[in-house]
Amino acid sequence: MEKEYGYPVWGTQGGGLVRQMGKNYIFVEKPDCPGLDVGDFMPEEWGIIPANSSARKEIGDYCFDEEGS
Repeated sequence: MEKEYGYPVWGTQGGGLVRQMGKNYIFVEKPDCPGLDVGDFMPEEWGIIPANSSARKEIGDYCFDEEGS
């Protein structure tokens, strides 16, 4: 069963899931990269993609104006 988060979570190019804390992204699920674990900062050079509806809404609010364009 998939875990539910009450906040936006993002998948990373190194695996795992992160949440944004200030200007940093912190792992909430362990990545596939040795040496990194839950609670660690995501490397700045890694890309992210929305992993839940809260994150998709956040990116939608950022990308679209009130008219949806």
